[in-house]
Amino acid sequence: MLHADNLGGVIRDNHFKGDKGMKIGAFTDRGKTRKINEDNFFISDFNLESGNGYCIIADGMGGHNAGEVASKIAIEKMKNHIQERYSEDMEKSQIIAILKEMMQKANRSIYWQSLQNKTQAGMGTTAIFCLLHNSSMYIAHVGDSRVYLIRDNGMHQITVDHSIVAELVNSGSITREEAEHHPQKNVITRALGGEQDTQVDIYVQQLETGDIILICTDGLTNMVRDTEILSEMKKWDDLQITVEKLVRLANDKGGLDNITVVAVKI
Repeated sequence: MLHADNLGGVIRDNHFKGDKGMKIGAFTDRGKTRKINEDNFFISDFNLESGNGYCIIADGMGGHNAGEVASKIAIEKMKNHIQERYSEDMEKSQIIAILKEMMQKANRSIYWQSLQNKTQAGMGTTAIFCLLHNSSMYIAHVGDSRVYLIRDNGMHQITVDHSIVAELVNSGSITREEAEHHPQKNVITRALGGEQDTQVDIYVQQLETGDIILICTDGLTNMVRDTEILSEMKKWDDLQITVEKLVRLANDKGGLDNITVVAVKI
């Protein structure tokens, strides 16, 4: 199991290789301008027979370092819920129900804590929960962190950002090129902890041998274009090297935010 303890500037986790050929890389960094790292991630142990397991990333926000608190609460609540409720013999509908419950539970925990502590008022976090279950990927998503699927030398963004700019692009009001420099680029429309209830997007994707799942916070995607990400993914066989190279590239381009990247190869 891998996780981030974000007390320092750069957090490095060991490369993990499962006996079934699954490879994992994970890296998080505070970037060049932020004082602390409010991103958090967690990677479970994977069942070496079934390949089942899960990854979580969360990008916290809020004053007085409350973003770090929000992202940690989100990950802990999700971990506890999935450990209590999930089993490998579950059907698709059962898994989706559990993921929605899990996200709402995390959301309410952050929301109520923000009301009880003035220094944490208004805190929130994006969240991606990615479960690999019997050759399928189940994603629960809130915010603008992303999941990509890399297959056959192509990269496809699975999640849709919950942001003002994404809504403008989807409506045709602005182009993707204009979105890269839009003044409201970092304004999200949905987060865990913002309200008592939140809407959760669920995605289910069939997986194939050789697929790479890339999960990241916007500290990467705001600095590095998708074409550049894919180019780096093609250069290296070792996923730990790959994710560290991506974080370094984001920092070389300014490192304006915390950066977290997790990659899993089936």
